[in-house]
Amino acid sequence: MSESIEEITMRIEDAIKAEMRAHTNEEFFVTHYGANDIHPRHLVYWIVVRTDSEKQRLGNDKALLRKLRGLLDKHEYPVEGRSGVHIGFESKETVDREAGGNYYAYWK
Repeated sequence: MSESIEEITMRIEDAIKAEMRAHTNEEFFVTHYGANDIHPRHLVYWIVVRTDSEKQRLGNDKALLRKLRGLLDKHEYPVEGRSGVHIGFESKETVDREAGGNYYAYWK
């Protein structure tokens, strides 16, 4: 029995969380959304930290970004969608400032 795309997606989310524990001292959470059941490229992961400065620092860390993208390979995300998956950083400060803390409205 093969894993569903949602099971793979959640396994990668857990792996992103584990990797991020070594890269930030700020509280963070990882979330995802998309329509990857329609096509695997329709997936977005967000790593949400507390501050804008930490978001910028992490977003500029090219080695970290390569490691995070490598998790798609390691956990065998469908090849036809890997290059289209977005993995990005956001901050609670930005969402509070721009959308009154409403993540749904911010990402809409």
